[in-house]
Amino acid sequence: MPTPNSAPPDAAPPRADGRPLARLVSLRWYSITAMVALAFGAAPALNIDIPAVPILLVASALGAWNALARFVFLARDEPGPWSLLLELIVDLAAWSGVLYLTGGATNPLISLFLPLIAVGAAVLPAVQTWLLAALSISVYSWLWVHHRPLGLADPTRAIDWHLAGMWGTFAVSALVITWYVSRMTATVRARDLALAQARERRLRNERIVAMANLAAGAAHEMGTPLGTMRLILDNLQAQCCDDPETREDLNIMGQQIGHCRHILSRLTASGGQARVEAGGALDIARWLDDLVMTIESQRPDASINWADTDHLAGLRMVADQSVTQALHNLINNAITADPSRQATLTAERQGSRVSIHIADSGPGIPSDVLNALHEAPNRPSQTKDGLGIGLLLSLSAIEAFGGTLHYAPRDGGGTISTVTLPLLST
Repeated sequence: MPTPNSAPPDAAPPRADGRPLARLVSLRWYSITAMVALAFGAAPALNIDIPAVPILLVASALGAWNALARFVFLARDEPGPWSLLLELIVDLAAWSGVLYLTGGATNPLISLFLPLIAVGAAVLPAVQTWLLAALSISVYSWLWVHHRPLGLADPTRAIDWHLAGMWGTFAVSALVITWYVSRMTATVRARDLALAQARERRLRNERIVAMANLAAGAAHEMGTPLGTMRLILDNLQAQCCDDPETREDLNIMGQQIGHCRHILSRLTASGGQARVEAGGALDIARWLDDLVMTIESQRPDASINWADTDHLAGLRMVADQSVTQALHNLINNAITADPSRQATLTAERQGSRVSIHIADSGPGIPSDVLNALHEAPNRPSQTKDGLGIGLLLSLSAIEAFGGTLHYAPRDGGGTISTVTLPLLST
């Protein structure tokens, strides 16, 4: 059952609704600015007589259409390919009008058709892209014959102005294509990464479900042997009541059988215990105290260095039995890895989260395995003496409550496992 702050494991990545159209809208404002600058600046800066009023009318119409696209079209669902094609055709028509008024195909600004085609190739399917390219070629050919000539004050400098315009158009085209295509490829990479992560989570949860079914079946089958062991143990305790050492060993065996039966009861529960709500949130200090006592009672040979500190007083968190079992597994792994069967447990508050550190003095995790754990935590490889199954289950339980699990080498040898969980806001 997912927590309020967790997403379903197979949830689709967030949709980028309207992002191609949003980029087109942003890019169009630069086109409008260029048209206005051309209308007002061509005569005083370049000494070229052009019809400023018609160009301003074209820029105004394009600006009105862009405002409509910004406040109406972007508020709808993600636009389809034909809608995006229409937007690019509007840009093509606006620039065709400006070019018709300023020399047609002889105007070096005619090369601005290329960025439009490049943008279309980045956002449109093949059919719409070819249609846009064919339309651009047709308009280019039409402007070769039909246009109004530029009014140059000095016709002898026409070639100089043309070459300068070609350079400027090339620079603008290169910048536009680089900016737009790089943004699009970054979006595609982010989407592919989100899809890959969703796929990894789904595969991981499928493995967890399979292991849960296996655990439930094993729990059902182990109930009878444990019951038989309990009967035999009771008979042995009745026969060996005079030997204190044997009686103590039998009492420890009885405690361990009780722990096993308690674990089996949890495994056979449907979906685990109910999650703790705000009214029954866990007190972190008390929760860790109980966990340490449970582990030490299950492993008499183990020693856990843990002291409840004042800075944990009053801190609470929301968790269920799966998180408790995850921390139990991590502490148990640390004890097993340490030759002296010791582990050190510390906890500290870090803003709105609590970090729980579990340190051991074992051989540590090899660097290649440690890097693999950080790069692909959903696919843990063999670590320490285990096969990674405990780590997989622990990681899933911790992440389900918005937490993280991190491994780091310990100074002097060993490993530090850090579990970070969100605190319950008060």
